[in-house]
Amino acid sequence: MTAAAEFGSTALSAFLRAVGVLALAICAALAFMFAFAAALAVGLMILGAAIAMRLAPRRAETGGEGVLEARRTPAGWVVETAAKRKF
Repeated sequence: MTAAAEFGSTALSAFLRAVGVLALAICAALAFMFAFAAALAVGLMILGAAIAMRLAPRRAETGGEGVLEARRTPAGWVVETAAKRKF
């Protein structure tokens, strides 16, 4: 091979390597951009849920049927229904 052909092959190889590194850098920047956008979207959803929970009306405390109250005694657990309790 002649010196000119050797130089051309080396220059083309270096150029293709530089193009590959540039493409890799662009793809990495795009990946970080999309990751940031996804994290921002998830953060906004969590913020919206927190605001909705804060502004939602509270549930009324129910002491009706089906509510059990349990307490621990030395002999074990005692479960009382709402019907047995006196308010």
